[in-house]
Amino acid sequence: MGHHSNRVALQLVGLVLGTVGWVGSAIATGLIQWRVWRVSSPEVTSGVTWVGIWRVCFYSRLLTTPPFQGMSCRRLGALDPFVPPEIGVAQGLMLAAVVWGALGKAANVYGLWDVYICGGCRPRRAGLAFAVGGGFQLLACICVLVPAAWNLNSVLSNRTITFPPHYHLPPSAASQEPGAALYVALFSSALLFLTAAFLLSHGQAARLSGSKVHPPPDDFSDCSSLVSRALPELGSSLCTMSVSERSLSSYRADNPSFISDSSSAGLPRSLESPS
Repeated sequence: MGHHSNRVALQLVGLVLGTVGWVGSAIATGLIQWRVWRVSSPEVTSGVTWVGIWRVCFYSRLLTTPPFQGMSCRRLGALDPFVPPEIGVAQGLMLAAVVWGALGKAANVYGLWDVYICGGCRPRRAGLAFAVGGGFQLLACICVLVPAAWNLNSVLSNRTITFPPHYHLPPSAASQEPGAALYVALFSSALLFLTAAFLLSHGQAARLSGSKVHPPPDDFSDCSSLVSRALPELGSSLCTMSVSERSLSSYRADNPSFISDSSSAGLPRSLESPS
């Protein structure tokens, strides 16, 4: 088990990174701080509005019982006509990222279980589990990266959102900046990408370790084990003659004295040096 465990060290690290990335993507999905709007409105007491992918929230004294200040939130639906496409797409992709990340983590756990608990008794199933898990993690990374990058571009471009009148919000902000959810989403997508790379690298490592270097055709080091099974006496003599001819021929090339003694030693004429 120790040999197989060393081969899945990256996959074990990928499990940790994938778990953190998956939790981070789930947190970013629920946060409202995707965009931070600086607005000047009597309803927005703090002057700050948080635009998420599910709702928009701000603190207000006018919409609650004075002199208290409460947070007022309004829902954002993907089918609402005023909701920009980057927010509607983000709703679907972030949910898909949570699902893909969970499936990828489950496949990673199955592959590691097969290696550590089963002792690598089913290497093909473990390799398939790591490959499937890497594919799921890569899909989760894309599903997080696309809405995060799209909304970040909208923030940097200071895009407007025409809210309905009962939202008590202006259509544009004096300025806006990326919220904490965008940073969490980008960081989570990076972790998911690393996890996918670690899991998919297992197949390449398995192919490299499984490839064998075959001996050259003239290597007779193992001929006795092959021939002697069929013809014990003939196989042994053939193997001895082959090894002797190779070693003696290489020896006589550097030993002139061997040439003069070859005839007296009774060696075959094929081993004698040509005149």
